[in-house]
Amino acid sequence: MVYVVIPVHNRMRVTEKCLGSLEEQTFGGFKIIVVDDGSTDGTEEMIREGFPKVILLKGDGNLWWTGATNLGVEYVLERSQDKDYVITLNDDTIVFPDFIECLVRSAKDLPKSLIGSVSVSDQDASTVYEADMRVNWMTAKYRNRCKGKDYSAILERSSLIQPTDVLSGRGTLIPVEAFREIGLYDRRLPHHGADYEFSRRANRKGYHLFVDYRAVVVANVHFTGLGYGPKPVKWGDLIKSFFSIRSRNHLGYRFIFARLCCNWWEFPFFYAFDIFRLFILSVVTSSAASGRMVSKGDQTLG
Repeated sequence: MVYVVIPVHNRMRVTEKCLGSLEEQTFGGFKIIVVDDGSTDGTEEMIREGFPKVILLKGDGNLWWTGATNLGVEYVLERSQDKDYVITLNDDTIVFPDFIECLVRSAKDLPKSLIGSVSVSDQDASTVYEADMRVNWMTAKYRNRCKGKDYSAILERSSLIQPTDVLSGRGTLIPVEAFREIGLYDRRLPHHGADYEFSRRANRKGYHLFVDYRAVVVANVHFTGLGYGPKPVKWGDLIKSFFSIRSRNHLGYRFIFARLCCNWWEFPFFYAFDIFRLFILSVVTSSAASGRMVSKGDQTLG
């Protein structure tokens, strides 16, 4: 059995599209578990009326991604066997009809492995956004190997399953036995980084990490924040992002992520390089925002 765990919060129409795409799956042996973390926009009613087979769990609005996903996984662990699987999926995605079938087929061929998917943008489904990620755990350098490449061209190559260093929560199949062996997602990373940390932890415990390029997730870039370059932000918003639980820039969570993922000799270098890159990028994007505002002001005054 495959259990698809989806955390949601106040994105009713987005969630509806995601669930609709799962109804089109060619693979039959799966159940959907939606963890609604305190939605007030009618999400619960939409699911109960439109998708009555979905298992709906409720949160109080303070679970965030990690807590909500853990709640779904805990539900699975109470009812599943070790041979079963969990697929973590975000509601701001839709999936191709053979998505689950591809992941399960690869998992059968690759025992003791976590299998991720390839992400394409809803703005341009012909181009890969995220797939097999490589991470230098000394220099904090992330390399998205196939970002920007033509997806159809990748499908013509001989090997459609590639190793990776980390896996996103956006469409990854995980053996139930992995959760039993290494635990759940780390609540010290409530909203960002817990998926990468979990896959890194699994890898260090002997699990292999792969991406199946035949399993496709179409990500809504407006909600996921997936883009093809840094977006200009105002200085005030930038500073707030260093302390916001919703932000990838949160300095404390980046420290925790580095501490959990790195060996002790890698940690100080990784964190230093990570923060250095973050601040350099922040200066560039904030300066770009300031320049754009000045340009608009000049046009108005003229």
